[in-house]
Amino acid sequence: MICRTQGEGVGVGKQRNAVRSGRVHRSLRPAALAGRTAARWAGTYFAWGQRKKRRRERFVLRTAEDVTRTMGEMKGAVMKVGQVLSLMTGMVPDEMAAQLATLQGDAPPMAYGLVEQAFIREFGEPPGKVFRSFEREPFAAASIGQVHRAVTRDGERVAVKVQYPGVREAIEHDLANVGLMLGMAGLVARGLDVGAIVNDLKEGIRGELDYLREAGYQERFGAIYEGHALVRVPRVVRELTTSSILVQEYIEGRPFAEAAARPLDERQRIGEIVFRFAFGNLYRNHLFNGDPHPGNYLLCDDGRVAFVDYGCVTEFSAEVVERFKRVLRALYAGELEGWRAATEEVGILRRGAPYSTAELYEHMHWFWAPVLADRVTFDRALVTEMVRRNTMTTGRGGEINRHLNIPEGMVFLSRINFGLAGVLAGLEARGPWRGIIAEYVHGEPPCTDLGRLSAATSRGPAV
Repeated sequence: MICRTQGEGVGVGKQRNAVRSGRVHRSLRPAALAGRTAARWAGTYFAWGQRKKRRRERFVLRTAEDVTRTMGEMKGAVMKVGQVLSLMTGMVPDEMAAQLATLQGDAPPMAYGLVEQAFIREFGEPPGKVFRSFEREPFAAASIGQVHRAVTRDGERVAVKVQYPGVREAIEHDLANVGLMLGMAGLVARGLDVGAIVNDLKEGIRGELDYLREAGYQERFGAIYEGHALVRVPRVVRELTTSSILVQEYIEGRPFAEAAARPLDERQRIGEIVFRFAFGNLYRNHLFNGDPHPGNYLLCDDGRVAFVDYGCVTEFSAEVVERFKRVLRALYAGELEGWRAATEEVGILRRGAPYSTAELYEHMHWFWAPVLADRVTFDRALVTEMVRRNTMTTGRGGEINRHLNIPEGMVFLSRINFGLAGVLAGLEARGPWRGIIAEYVHGEPPCTDLGRLSAATSRGPAV
């Protein structure tokens, strides 16, 4: 996260050195973790009755703490996978999800000396010379970089994201190791295809390493939402941004996690803004910000939601977006054969799958469940079933999934199942999602007051 959240803190623990990127070191960490987990699990067999139940409960809690600590310290792709898992409602034990949720905003920070080294490498002088003032302690530390408050020489308050030294090399090794960490007994539901998650993250994480690429997308979003009533995008300070240091406008606000405790009407409003931002940008602007988790959102006092991270953005051609729309149009019209043909055309379903259209629809319609009724509540049960269907590797669902595919360029979209749906379920957001998507797919007028407000304040096509 890139903005100020009142009452926030940085992950506890001593400051870390550069991310250890050696293949042997980054292989030994998850192996050692697996060994500790196996030893704990074995200990649960030497008890009976209620004592055995209590031991197994302690096993889950202690292992959750151990996994979260290891992921936070390793950073890179390992920590990113932990962030995604924390949002997979119902797919990991509650204790595990609660611990992994801490990875969304905080991680053990690196030592300030390494921050200075990064600035000297990029600017030839330390942060204290580049800025009028620069806070040594970061206010947020995440999987790839950490963020410091600063004031520019012109007096502007900014947030400065500094990439961890060694993280680029570490990520390449991580992608081969995360399967070991996630496949440990008791950590994830049976049937979860760990390999699919790792593959889905590869290109996105590699893209996040280039802060100049991120700055470019952030500026495009900023131009789209200038003066918007619902969405705020921090301005990039381009002259102080490099491939490993990103400087942007500093925004005051509250952590998005606080939204879950707000009254129902506020939760519904926030949920609709997040939904419109995700899908409106896809269908109207052909851009998709594919890293939806609470650490990337901020609640502003004026009622807007600030979207503060653009490292995981992809752009689609008009032709591909039109293919997405054909799938939805067929669903809305109840034309199942047309829906099947559209899913084949876009590459979601491989041609010639040996199943009837009715069988395919029964399994696959859960991927679009939130927009198949006039009003739907994102809750734990719905999101659990969406994710379960998407990740089945056994039974009839597993057989069908082997005929499904993530087409090239669509890896970001699959994060909706694990990220956006989890965010909205945390709000228990209920809304006319079908009607909102109809605005984008059929060109219908806004179906809500927020939609009309968006249309009135949008510089281009309204979201």
